[in-house]
Amino acid sequence: MNYWQAIFKQTTDKAFMGRLWRLALPVSLQSMMFSLLGLIDIMMVSQLGATEVAAVGLGNRVFFFNLLVIAGLSGGVSVLAAQYYGRGDMGGVRRALTLALLGSLLVSLPFALLYTFSPGSVLGFASQDPVLRPLADHYLMITGATILCTALVVPLEAALRSVGNAAAPTRIGIIAIIANVILNYALIFGHFGFEAMGVAGSAWGTTLSRLLQTALLIGYVMHKEGRLLPRRPDWLLALSPREVRRFVLIALPLLLHDGLWAFGMLLYGFLYAHLGVDSLAIMTTLGALEGILISLFFGLAVACATLLGHRLGAEEYEAAWQESQLLLMLAPLGALLVGLFVWFMQAPLLLWIGNLPADLLPEAGQVLGILCLGMLIKVFNMVGIVGVLRSGGDVNYSILIDIIAMWCIGLPLAWVAVSWLGWPLTWVAAVVLLEEVSKMWLVQRRVRRRRWLRNLVIN
Repeated sequence: MNYWQAIFKQTTDKAFMGRLWRLALPVSLQSMMFSLLGLIDIMMVSQLGATEVAAVGLGNRVFFFNLLVIAGLSGGVSVLAAQYYGRGDMGGVRRALTLALLGSLLVSLPFALLYTFSPGSVLGFASQDPVLRPLADHYLMITGATILCTALVVPLEAALRSVGNAAAPTRIGIIAIIANVILNYALIFGHFGFEAMGVAGSAWGTTLSRLLQTALLIGYVMHKEGRLLPRRPDWLLALSPREVRRFVLIALPLLLHDGLWAFGMLLYGFLYAHLGVDSLAIMTTLGALEGILISLFFGLAVACATLLGHRLGAEEYEAAWQESQLLLMLAPLGALLVGLFVWFMQAPLLLWIGNLPADLLPEAGQVLGILCLGMLIKVFNMVGIVGVLRSGGDVNYSILIDIIAMWCIGLPLAWVAVSWLGWPLTWVAAVVLLEEVSKMWLVQRRVRRRRWLRNLVIN
């Protein structure tokens, strides 16, 4: 059977496509709703002014850094738990979850304390604007401690998805998002008898909704998914040298991978801040829109990792290879269609989402065009790294991909464009896209070498 015949066979396999969409759609919906929340938040705050938008965007970029660090650690759950589940070993799933929870809380605690008690020591690197800084500092101080909530939520969600339950985290996430929108509306503008708090209201709405999501998810796992709750023997076995070593060999590279990438994204935000409040406001607004578009395909990457993990756990290597090729073809094709739609609809979209001053709209339109082009490449890279390479634990090369692309190409060129050449935002955004182009070449090269096709849980 040749390559295209194998791909066609997978697209007509109703059982496979059914499993794919049952996993992908709930995750994409939750991710999209999370991104939509960010967009709605920006739309609300934009009524206050561009500086307020920039302040919220700066605070959220710092939180996004920690979110990705936690996601990197939780990748150990996603990779190992999917393969344990494929072998019918629920004890292994619980042990992986135990280690992920411990690691996430230990890593997050210092940041939560830093953001709560000294937010200026972080945001001072981004801007010294006398109006922007106090707003951003206050936002980060209020939301900083909720990183600990995220350290509980993300590993639990990863464990649920690894055993095929993607719907429950999605439903709980949607409830939290709706609560966040209502709270933001009440606290930013002073509705329902509350005092109008502006940027601080947005921060408190976000904080309360994260607390609600954490409580609901823990309650659900305790009452509906008790099989995931670590028992005393699981804790003892999880802390054994063999289990810790197995988890660390997967989770530590993922932590470095996502941590370095997240820190690089934070530095990109700082560079945009150096271009001025207007540039940061444009990137905050368009970044929220791009997040929604990318989130449409995040579920595909997570579903890819889970399904391929099940195949690899069962030692069905050829089936895993064929399914990976199908998903790497579907993802950029879908991104191309979405990008073209957004490009043709850019005028009404910019008027609807941003409330940007009229003089910023032409530059915002140019940047949006670059983001639409970049989305096709970003989606391919996301599915290739998160979905394919990580499913077989090929995380070391994933780290190498991001280190080379971001730290050797993207960030140095962006820093030169901003600090030395003084280029405008549009040109800086185009330079940043070179990172994804280089990454795409490295991803497809590694996938085709098939070194990720391996079982990680065989003793």
